[in-house]
Amino acid sequence: MPTAFKLKEIFRPKEAHWFELYVPRDDTVYAIEALAATGEVQLESSTRLASPLDVEKIRTTLAELDHFCKIHQIALPAYEVSPSRLLESPEETAEQALSSIRHWGNRLVSLQDQMHALQSEKEDLQHLFNCLKALQEDDTGIELFAHHGDFLYKGIYACPRDHPLTPKLDDTICRYFVLGDTEFLLLAADPDQKAAIDQLVENSACIEIKIPEWLPPGRSAQKQAVSERLAVVERRYHELRHQIEAHWASDKLKKTLANVALLHWFLSKAPKVTERGRFCRITGWSTLPAPNAVESVLKKAHIDAVVRHPLPPPTSLPPVHMLETWWSRPFHLFKAFSGTPGRNEINPSFIIPLVVPLLFGFMFPDAGHGLMLLVFGLIFGFKYSQLRFLAPCGLSSIIFGLLFGEAFGVEELLPVIWFRPLDEPLRVLGVSLLIGCGLILTSMIFSAIEAKWRGALSEWFATEAPVMGLYTAAVIGVFHHPTLLVMPLLLLWYLAGSVLFQQRRGEVDLVAVIGHLLQSGFELLLHNFSFIRIGAFALAHAGLTSTVVLLADNMENGAGRLVALLTGHLLVVGIEGLVVFIQTTRLIFFEFFIGFLRADGRPLKPLSLPDKK
Repeated sequence: MPTAFKLKEIFRPKEAHWFELYVPRDDTVYAIEALAATGEVQLESSTRLASPLDVEKIRTTLAELDHFCKIHQIALPAYEVSPSRLLESPEETAEQALSSIRHWGNRLVSLQDQMHALQSEKEDLQHLFNCLKALQEDDTGIELFAHHGDFLYKGIYACPRDHPLTPKLDDTICRYFVLGDTEFLLLAADPDQKAAIDQLVENSACIEIKIPEWLPPGRSAQKQAVSERLAVVERRYHELRHQIEAHWASDKLKKTLANVALLHWFLSKAPKVTERGRFCRITGWSTLPAPNAVESVLKKAHIDAVVRHPLPPPTSLPPVHMLETWWSRPFHLFKAFSGTPGRNEINPSFIIPLVVPLLFGFMFPDAGHGLMLLVFGLIFGFKYSQLRFLAPCGLSSIIFGLLFGEAFGVEELLPVIWFRPLDEPLRVLGVSLLIGCGLILTSMIFSAIEAKWRGALSEWFATEAPVMGLYTAAVIGVFHHPTLLVMPLLLLWYLAGSVLFQQRRGEVDLVAVIGHLLQSGFELLLHNFSFIRIGAFALAHAGLTSTVVLLADNMENGAGRLVALLTGHLLVVGIEGLVVFIQTTRLIFFEFFIGFLRADGRPLKPLSLPDKK
């Protein structure tokens, strides 16, 4: 058992995952021994045939992936991420990685192209806006230089002031405007001079300003329109940048690259393992926490192996591992009776050590008899592990015996801390009913937790939660009558929720809904009355011990009195203790566990280490 564990593993069994190993024949024994040392591996044969390991196909696929990244100039980052479990074969994992990277890369290229286009448009708009600012207040002729015509070749250029465009061409019209370090040139020339102007611009540091078709007439309107478009482009530019950053940070990409790294490792190890006729296939279940934990175990043992995590055989139920704690070990007998819960069920092992002593001690409340059970459990529990539960049960009997002032049936021996059962029998029965109500409500809460684990919490909330509310209201209403007023609302809640979920299934049967409610109410009533036997046995124990003392007191001979006391108390401890044990077991399984435990799982049977003599 691991020394460190999560709290949730105490309450919920951990489901094992399937694995396949390909180990060199000479290392097979050592690999099995290394897996057995973990205590969380169970070997199980599989009738499914092992598919051949096509190493060349993996190598070809990874080469295609590298070529795709190279031609698109994508430098993939290295992430410190553990690879996901290889649910498919290595060949299929390589194909999935190639497909995923291609899809991711094409999306990245598309986003980058959009961003470059926006960057270019943003620069053009900024130059245009600066050009409009540089124009004189009365100048409204920028659109006259915007587009080429049949008779004139026109253009607007932005040039650095230290590298101006100074065309020495005949028959050109040039207008210059300056803003900051930029000089703007509005140029018109004869179409025959197009080639000379283009050559002049190409050899300079000038940029031609493109005038969009949507630009309205008038300088003020143009500045407003360009400013608004700049804001739109800037916003879209930042959105694209965030999209690209999120694209690079994709969890799917990280896992894919981690799997690619694992496949490269696979290629380096596979030739040692898959050499024809030189490897063994090992299959089984593991509850080791990390997806690559099996690989780590073998790596620490210096064993080269190829590990797969495919889907398990369809006819094989995954086993579960229930974390064992020190306080649950004495109650192995009850654990064997309860069966193995499934992965979506509460582990009863953590609650049995609380409920069993509570019920046993209340039904067998005697400090003297509890001391006898405690000593008996401590002495014989080391040899017979099934008897270890007697020690905590005996301790509970001592505690209740001290509360009730009972020890070997002698009233004057101990003071009464709480009350004496024979003096207040109705109180004893009332307390036993409250204990039963508490356990029944606990089982309902556990049922809600299991519904959440199964993904059926909404259905539980609609159909089972109102039943729990009706039961709670009825219990509280016994002591506080106004609470009963909420029961009609809870009844409407149950009817509405049940009908709603029946409609989702395609049929509504109101008779079945009401019948289910009546059946649940009748079962809860029976369960409650079953817990009255707790108080009945507490009263019976007090009566029996008093009878033993009374019979001994009627003995005139001192030796006879001693024999009567000894024999009577031994019979009470032996016979009544057995009956109380049976009743405790019955109450737990038929009144408490029935509310949440289905026991539809199978236990993990870990490999045991070889005996070393």
